[in-house]
Amino acid sequence: MHHRLLTDHLSRIKPFCLFGAKGVGKTTVVREFAGKFSNCIHLNLETGVDRAIFNFDVPADETLKAISFLKGKEVRGTGTLIVLDELYRCQEAIKWVRKQADGRKYRDTDRRTGGPSDNFAGSGGPFIIANSSIMTKEMDMLTDLENGIMQPLFLYPFSFEEFLMVVEDPAALEAFREVPVPYYAYEKLLNYFHIYSMIGGMPEIIGEYAANRHLSGLKNIYKRVEERLIQGLQDVSASTKSRDLAVEVLQNTYPFAATRISFNRFGNLEKGSREISQAFRMMERDFFLQMIYPVTSTTLPLAPDFSKFPRVQLLDTGLVNYFSGIQKPLFQSHDMNAIFEGQIARQVVGQELLCAGNPDAGARSHLNFWIRNKAQSRAEVDFVFQYDDWLIPVVVRSGEPGRLRSLHQFIDLAPHAYAVRLHAGKLAVQQTQTIRGKNFYLLNLPYFLAGKIKEHLKGFLRFANG
Repeated sequence: MHHRLLTDHLSRIKPFCLFGAKGVGKTTVVREFAGKFSNCIHLNLETGVDRAIFNFDVPADETLKAISFLKGKEVRGTGTLIVLDELYRCQEAIKWVRKQADGRKYRDTDRRTGGPSDNFAGSGGPFIIANSSIMTKEMDMLTDLENGIMQPLFLYPFSFEEFLMVVEDPAALEAFREVPVPYYAYEKLLNYFHIYSMIGGMPEIIGEYAANRHLSGLKNIYKRVEERLIQGLQDVSASTKSRDLAVEVLQNTYPFAATRISFNRFGNLEKGSREISQAFRMMERDFFLQMIYPVTSTTLPLAPDFSKFPRVQLLDTGLVNYFSGIQKPLFQSHDMNAIFEGQIARQVVGQELLCAGNPDAGARSHLNFWIRNKAQSRAEVDFVFQYDDWLIPVVVRSGEPGRLRSLHQFIDLAPHAYAVRLHAGKLAVQQTQTIRGKNFYLLNLPYFLAGKIKEHLKGFLRFANG
């Protein structure tokens, strides 16, 4: 069992539901969190036996007594943790969570306002958490940020930082966390990042690699991971026909990772936009991918244009590489930007940016990219993200700054003069000009620091501003 960084952000203040694709390590996180309690009662709602506990229309406290009796464990107030595994599978259990929360809310009083308290952990009852590998409408309502009973948290595959923790190289991990990263650690960290990009971040894969340090034993694990994802589609499909189409689309999606797509006849399938888009929405609810829509402004707020072609961000780069049959070229490459038109570099950078999202915020991390809102324009910046009051452009590219023409167009329109380039080279800051002559500062980061952009931006902006 390997430590996940998200565990450090979990608290006993408000019940939470941990979302994530099958196989990303939700059970590991829950087990670590359970160590904070003297007693833990685990209910696996994928089994009919545990779902049956909630089949009776009785008061919430009576169901709690049934849980204690049937599981053979005493409920010891706030010292007891109740885990509802795969909560989406049981509508009656979702209703019980609501009833349990409502009962506590009206028994407790908020000391500051005199009204009902939403700190359900302080009511003397057990602490209830859940996990779910599917986002259903009911789960969305249960974890709504404004009116929900549970705080939503999202778990992704292992980040590069977590990969370094698993391979047990403390010197490399310490260097990676240092800002700026020391020059002498560059080659080792770059080599590690290429390995991480090649095999991906799924826990089973990383655990096997860390134990044996070779690729030969990973083949069957990749297949098991995909089988679980396909199994999850059965729970979000309205019919066998829609499920079968979603499975077919899933298996055709790997070569399109980090590229923009059209739904109509996607992957040469003889299906229209409506059917294909429904299949993609099912895969989003299964956490297999995210559809990323472009923004056309260089200022906040972020406003994706859903009328434009989206870009596909898949769950894990290792799955992309294995099922696309491109592990060998990656193994032989020193610069991922130089192969497949930088497609894999964009995919793994996107994966790192998602992992680096603020886990305390509760909202699911989302990516954005920029395109020029002008007819016939092909200008496109790989990623944009908010930093203070600015929208910072990020490109994943090799070459000299003068060749980054899309980035120049963004900078010409932006109210600031700062940009980030992720490449295989070393950390450096350049002062340069757009084609139209606007001066700007470019922070060049090795792409293994994609998840640490914000930390490095602080020093970069201090330098740029003198």
